[in-house]
Amino acid sequence: MSKQQTTHVIGVHHVGLTARDPAALAAFYRDVLGLEVVGGSTTDTPDFGASAFLSSNPPEESHDLALFANPAFQHTAFKVRSLAHLRAMYQRVLGRGVPVKMAFNHGASLAFYFEDPEGHLLEVYWPTGVACRQPHADPIDLTLSEEAVRRTVRELAAQAGTPSAPGGAEPGGRW
Repeated sequence: MSKQQTTHVIGVHHVGLTARDPAALAAFYRDVLGLEVVGGSTTDTPDFGASAFLSSNPPEESHDLALFANPAFQHTAFKVRSLAHLRAMYQRVLGRGVPVKMAFNHGASLAFYFEDPEGHLLEVYWPTGVACRQPHADPIDLTLSEEAVRRTVRELAAQAGTPSAPGGAEPGGRW
């Protein structure tokens, strides 16, 4: 990567908050801030419990806010520019001796999670451009070759009947 393409996050792009009643809190954010409810489950699911996902601009970001009944999923998510940046950031975190708690193909993004020294859960993600209702989480091995990771995303997009991946295409149209 050139100096201009140095691996770094490009900002905080969503937060996951704990909610006693994710559906009721989602209605508040919908009615007061105008966010659109784009996913979630009003009942406990084995993986996530009750949840709600909201977006201010669904075509651009799958969600800006995630609400979880389970406090273990409270987190802050940072976005990177490309799959190469995601994989480089993954190696940087591991190289600093920070354990990665999990890595997922969320359909709409590829992400990995780890804790800061104070125990806050952080997510680093790259949006794939695949439209996939949240929550969705298939484990993914980010140490696989870039082509193997991309193949996994294409397979999920095909299963979902979604074209892969105008939003996830990297500069120069490389996907």
